[in-house]
Amino acid sequence: MCKTISWSELYSHRRAAARRFGSIFALPIVKRVREVVVEHVHHGARVLEIGAGARDMEANLCDVRREIMYESCDIDPRTRHDYHDLAEVAGPYDVIFALEVIEHLSLDEITVWLARLNALLVAGGQLILSTPNTYYPPAYLRDATHRTPLCYDELAALVELAGFDVERIVRIYHDPVHRKLLRRYLLGWLFRAIGIDFARQIVLVARKPADQPAASAEPLDP
Repeated sequence: MCKTISWSELYSHRRAAARRFGSIFALPIVKRVREVVVEHVHHGARVLEIGAGARDMEANLCDVRREIMYESCDIDPRTRHDYHDLAEVAGPYDVIFALEVIEHLSLDEITVWLARLNALLVAGGQLILSTPNTYYPPAYLRDATHRTPLCYDELAALVELAGFDVERIVRIYHDPVHRKLLRRYLLGWLFRAIGIDFARQIVLVARKPADQPAASAEPLDP
């Protein structure tokens, strides 16, 4: 069932996230998304990647983590994946990550999707999401399939309303040294003054509470 969003509750959670994590410019910078994913996947973990594409992250994880069980889900029927429909996934998993996926869903779909991911995680399991940074507009606007722009505090609010505890939000930025010096240090004040960031993505890490009982992974609404 699709839960109707309470706008007052969403706004309250957004304000709380903004107070906790600060402005977009206060979020720590990490070079690559895979660094965040690898950090939060432990040896022997059961992992599900949603929107896995070419499954490149599987090799990254298996190179540094022993005996993980990696499974993938992607809607593209022409690619090799364990699942092509999230409704078919049984779980449970210790970690679920979806990189550059959530912005392709409508707001109503996001609430159903997050509830489904919660059900697929074990108590204490972790959820990792990345999305284009709305403070860097080209990252979102360059793709016509993007449906929902999510500011970092709004993403945090939606994830918390789905029953997770948000633990970490970072910005992803990596450029050659000369460009990094220009954007981060020489022109950093200008970016802040006009409210535009140089980081192209944000990554959020959340945890399903340890005292939250495992839910049955019911099929997604059509």
